[in-house]
Amino acid sequence: MILTDYYLMKEVKVRKSHRLDCVASTGEYPPFEYIAQKSRDKCFFLYYNGVPETFSMNAQRKADRAITNGDNISSVYIPDLENPLLGYGDTKGTNDALLFIFNADYKQLEIFVARGYKNNSKSLFNLFADGELSGEIDRMREQVVKSLK
Repeated sequence: MILTDYYLMKEVKVRKSHRLDCVASTGEYPPFEYIAQKSRDKCFFLYYNGVPETFSMNAQRKADRAITNGDNISSVYIPDLENPLLGYGDTKGTNDALLFIFNADYKQLEIFVARGYKNNSKSLFNLFADGELSGEIDRMREQVVKSLK
C-alpha cells in the first residue's frame, strides 16, 4: 500500500477564515498529531488559504493555495484544471506526499498521506487522478479510528 494515513477535515463552525477541523482520522501521522497536541482542544485543525507572503517567491509562483496552522503545513498544487477538487502537496520538513480531495464548496477536505513519497508526488497525483488509488482510498476511509462526528 502506498497510502498510510487519512484525515477528514470539515468546517465545523463558520468563521471568516477557512478553518477546517479534523472530524475523523487514522490518528497516527506524527506531524498532524503533534499539531493536535499543541492545540487548546487537542484537535488537529488547519486553514486553507492563499499562499502566504512568507513563502519564497519561487514557491508563491508555483503553489495554488496553502494549508497552514500558524506555520506552513503544505503548499497545495492543483494541476488538473478540469478537476480542481483534487490536489497534492507534501508535509513541510518530511519526505511525505499528501493527496487532497476537496468538496465543491471547500468546506471539507480529505487528506491522504503517502509516507516517503515526496519525491514522487507528481506521479502519485497522476495515479490518484486516474482512479488507480481508489481501492487504497476506500481502505483508508474504513480504517478511521478517531472520529469526532
